[in-house]
Amino acid sequence: MLKPFTTLLVLCLSLWASGADAASTLERDFEQPINIDADKEFFDLRNNIFRVEGHVIVTQGSLVIHADQLEVEGFGSDENQAELFIATGSPATYSQQVEENVTVTASAQVITYDAATRTLTLTGNAELEQSGSFLKASEITYDLENQVISAKRGDEPGQRVRTSFQPREQQADQGNN
Repeated sequence: MLKPFTTLLVLCLSLWASGADAASTLERDFEQPINIDADKEFFDLRNNIFRVEGHVIVTQGSLVIHADQLEVEGFGSDENQAELFIATGSPATYSQQVEENVTVTASAQVITYDAATRTLTLTGNAELEQSGSFLKASEITYDLENQVISAKRGDEPGQRVRTSFQPREQQADQGNN
């Protein structure tokens, strides 16, 4: 049930990883079962809402999501109706090893995936990080269909979008010392 959320969350964040190697590493994770641990669960079958609360931990392979609450809306609906996945926390966090010795992390007050628009949104002190490179903003949105990431600053004075890229490691040329 949560696989579309985790799959697309990882695909969004893996943009910062190396293409083919990252894809094969991520595929191994998605072959693993999804485990959800929390203090309590709530099902509203009439309204198709599933919610877990209190020290929520979602794992699938190397993928780990920590949140105060995770809500899934529309999980039992018709195929044409959208599913909405909302992880909230102070902050909600995500991490996954996308290739050997490379982990992508993200955090935000709210992490939302909208299956209808194929959009992932990190809201409230949103951060993405991999190998020392990072993106920080009030809101980060990833349009999965068009592979477009946008970031916005908040309304408070002085808030800005901030990006930092680490230089690539130089490969030593064995022929030249």
